[in-house]
Amino acid sequence: MAKETQPPDQARQPQAAAAAPAAPQGVTPMKLVIIGIPVFLVQLAVVYFLVSKFVAPSSAPSQAEPAKAAEPKESADQAKSIFVVKDIIVNPAGTNGTRFLLTTVGFEINGVDREKDVEKKEVQVRDVLNTVLTSKGLDDLVRPEQREALRKEILQKVAEMLPAGTLSNVYFSKFIIQ
Repeated sequence: MAKETQPPDQARQPQAAAAAPAAPQGVTPMKLVIIGIPVFLVQLAVVYFLVSKFVAPSSAPSQAEPAKAAEPKESADQAKSIFVVKDIIVNPAGTNGTRFLLTTVGFEINGVDREKDVEKKEVQVRDVLNTVLTSKGLDDLVRPEQREALRKEILQKVAEMLPAGTLSNVYFSKFIIQ
């Protein structure tokens, strides 16, 4: 049998190609970024949850107790609460029904016992709000400087139907003009 003779350069090439290591199948920088960052974020969220639920609440009362002792306790008469009238929807004056105002109004009430008086008159309070808000044009409702005048007008008209000193402030938690 005859042996094939190859030139020395060609004889070494197959061995060199076979001996060359293949690309590593381990961790590549791209896999590290794709897998490592989400794993880190999940661990961070778990640590935050554990600290906020178990570590922070136990230390918070010890810091808050001295502050509570320094404050005078309010009696039931001095306690303030907020009575909320949700989702009043009206058409402002001069819009012919093409625009509307969606608002939620909160009334600061002096005393817990007076809150019951306001709750009993919720329908009348809603009526006053509808009347005042529909009487205002878009210019009066859009300008922020007019909002304080609107608060005072609402406070005055609602306070007329309640015992003196019941209301102390009016807040708009939602004020959307569409």
